[in-house]
Amino acid sequence: MQWQRVVELHSGGDGGRHGSGYLIASGLVLTARHVVDGLDATSVRLLEPDEDRLPGGIGAWQDARVVWSGTDVDLALLAPAAAAAFRKLESTTTIGRLDGRAPVRVDALGFPRAMLNPTYSDSLHVEAYVNAWSGVRGDAMLLDVRTSRPAQAEGWRGMSGAAVFAGDRLVGVIEAVPARLDGSTLRATPAHALFEATDAARLLREADVDLAPQLVDAAYVDNLPPAGHWGDVREQYTRAVVATLCRIDYLGLAVSGAPDRKMPALAAFSEQRLRPWQDDTMPKG
Repeated sequence: MQWQRVVELHSGGDGGRHGSGYLIASGLVLTARHVVDGLDATSVRLLEPDEDRLPGGIGAWQDARVVWSGTDVDLALLAPAAAAAFRKLESTTTIGRLDGRAPVRVDALGFPRAMLNPTYSDSLHVEAYVNAWSGVRGDAMLLDVRTSRPAQAEGWRGMSGAAVFAGDRLVGVIEAVPARLDGSTLRATPAHALFEATDAARLLREADVDLAPQLVDAAYVDNLPPAGHWGDVREQYTRAVVATLCRIDYLGLAVSGAPDRKMPALAAFSEQRLRPWQDDTMPKG
C-alpha cells in the first residue's frame, strides 16, 4: 500500500456520504459501489505530504465521475471529471487473488467516522487476518481486525471503499460490518471480481492495471520486507526527527550531551536518542 494513493470521498454536503478509496492508476479510483450508488459524480481528495514529506497534509477536493458501478458486486470505479489524472503516478496497482489455504495477513487504510475531528476527517490503519474457513460458501472476505478499532460498529462508517492489501497486492475493498458479528470483523469484496465485469475489465486494461497470475498466500506476504506496505516512510520519519532535534549539529556543534566533537546528525541522533536509557543520561537541573 502507498499512502500517496489513499483517497477520501465525500458527496452531498454535511449530511452526505463519506467513504474511502484507492488510486489504482493516475486516472482511476477504486471504491465501494454503495458509497457512490445512484450518483453520477462525487468529490475526492488524496493524502498529501507535510513539511517533512510524511503523510498528514490535507489536500484539495477534486471532482470525480462514476465511470463504472457493479451490479452484483460492491465495487465502483471513478475517473477525473476535468483533469487527465487525479495524481501523476509512476506505476499502477497490481490486483491479486488470495490463495485461501491459510490465514493471510492484510491491512487497510481509510477514513472511518470514529476518527472524525471537528475540522477534518482522519485516517485509521488496520491490520487483520483473512481466514479461509470463514464464509466458505460466500464470495466475501471476512477480516479479523487485530489492531485499533472503533468502540461501536457505527464508528466504522466511512471506512467503506478502503483498499485491502495482502503485501503489495490489492485483494479487496471494505464493504461493511457484518450485522451479526462484533466490530472486530469487517467484510470485504474481492477485488479480482473487477475482471469478471466486461466494462470494468476494459477500464482496467486501458489504465494498465493487471491481475497478478500468482495467487497471494501467507508465505508470499510473510516473505516481503516488513516496511513493504509504506515504502520509505520510516526512513523519512527518522530523518525528519533528526532534522528537528539535531539542527544544531549542522553547525558542527555537539548534540544533547554527545562527546565534544563534530558528528553527522544521524550518527549523533542514533548514539544519544536510540541507545538504552540510563539514569546518568538524565538532564541535570
